[in-house]
Amino acid sequence: MENSIRLNFVMPFKARRPTGGFRVMYEYANRLSDLGYDVHITYPLKTKYMEYRLPYIARFILSYIEGFRTSRWFDFRSNISMCYTNSINDKNVKDSDIVIATWWTTALEMGSLTEKKGRKINFIQGYENWIGHEDELHSSYDMEGVTNIVVASYLKDIVTKYTLNPTVLIPNAIDKEKYRILNPIKDRNSLTVCMLYSIQEIKGSTYGLEALSKVKEKCSELKVELFGICPAPENLPDWITFYRDPKDLSLIYNRNAIFISNSLTEGMALTPMEAMFCGCATILTDIQGHAEYAKDNDTSLLYSPKDSSQLVDKIMSLITNNDNRIFLAERGNHFIQQFSWDIAVEKMDRVIKELLHKKEV
Repeated sequence: MENSIRLNFVMPFKARRPTGGFRVMYEYANRLSDLGYDVHITYPLKTKYMEYRLPYIARFILSYIEGFRTSRWFDFRSNISMCYTNSINDKNVKDSDIVIATWWTTALEMGSLTEKKGRKINFIQGYENWIGHEDELHSSYDMEGVTNIVVASYLKDIVTKYTLNPTVLIPNAIDKEKYRILNPIKDRNSLTVCMLYSIQEIKGSTYGLEALSKVKEKCSELKVELFGICPAPENLPDWITFYRDPKDLSLIYNRNAIFISNSLTEGMALTPMEAMFCGCATILTDIQGHAEYAKDNDTSLLYSPKDSSQLVDKIMSLITNNDNRIFLAERGNHFIQQFSWDIAVEKMDRVIKELLHKKEV
């Protein structure tokens, strides 16, 4: 389309396994393409402070062998173009009307691009301070001519401490056609629990497993389903089933009455949202990354991070009180409906067009 808005998503790298932050960006790419945008995705081979498993020359060769359209976990619209590039600079980045970067080091590199590369959006999905360099992180919020988009209210509070730049809240969204109730909430067995398993310490999986083992001692009929992108934990008992990279997570959520999240920190966590869309009663850590949708004793139960004893009590309270389990699941499912992709894309479309209108004026 001749008059399509040219939109370039600049990613920090190419994710070969599912990650929440990448999925959000890819969903925007697909859905804005459906609205008529001319969408391109750029993958740099070198990003500052990024820890790579392979050396640069191996990544360079692999980029040619593998190609950039081979994604085992996400289906892109056929009209979306992509490329690898050595790094993010004027020479390597194509001209566009809008350029959107995620992850703060990528955003800093985007900030140095000239105007012909597009009006700039810094898409902030978390307070990304876990590798240090906080001065640079905070400066990424305050680049000249850049509009910040944040996915959670607490992130807006943080970002606006360091900048007067426009900072727009667009909460994360879930595909409600994919994640929905298939198994009625009232019909579910309260002794069924599901959980995301990860070897990353910030996901807190060890605390979840510890709590589930204690619940099993109290309730011999407990059944647990774990899922994740890493290998299964060693020596899993037969009452726990692990699914690596499951194709349809909604089936797991719908088989279970309760979902638990043990994260120590999150941007705006997607898996609890998916579980709520699918009718699970959720028990989540009391962190800012859950706060957008987790209201204690209303839409979820909250517990203190790392406190497996408290988690045991919360799980037991739902197992022994089925009415409360049903109440939480129904309240959570009703509340989470506001986080739809239709609403998020409408907001993003409006931000982009307002930026382009300012440029014309």
